Amino acid sequence: MNTQELAESLSPELPGCPLATIRDMLRWAQRELCAEGNVWIVRDGPVVVAANTPYAEVEAPAGAEALRIIRLLLDGRPLRPGVDYRQHDTGVEFLCGMPDSSTLLGAIACRPAYGQDMPAELIARWEEALLDGARYRLLRLPQPWRDPELAEFHRRRFLDAQSDARQMAVDGMQHGSIRMRTRRFT
Repeated sequence: MNTQELAESLSPELPGCPLATIRDMLRWAQRELCAEGNVWIVRDGPVVVAANTPYAEVEAPAGAEALRIIRLLLDGRPLRPGVDYRQHDTGVEFLCGMPDSSTLLGAIACRPAYGQDMPAELIARWEEALLDGARYRLLRLPQPWRDPELAEFHRRRFLDAQSDARQMAVDGMQHGSIRMRTRRFT
């Protein structure tokens, strides 16, 4: 599944809407879902490069922007945000001395760069949420297909999907109930 296929599937619902506009709204929905829901988390590879210099930078995969560091490891030991390091717009600042290694491993949350798409498996996984986000934006445009009530419905579904994505990221992409059954007292 890719953005073009999603745009073509959404096109019949919005007669007269150009495919380029639909694609733009789908890309907006991808960026928003990644930014608010931590949908795209990169765990393999280096997270911080040039860590042993004052100019340490967060490394993002091609076609992506790094949003935030989820986990950072130094020699297998996790570093604590706010205590061991601080992330800012231009890179990473180490608060308790610079590490000896030039590359640090960990996990980062990413979003697609402008004009780029998420990986195909993520688009397939979050297809309905992306469609809801695009519908929300498209139905608010001052065009013949405008429908504010339906736009509000899709906005709420998109926000619910963002909340679900954020919760899944916190839970480690696991499913199941958070309720536990207590042992009987005998």
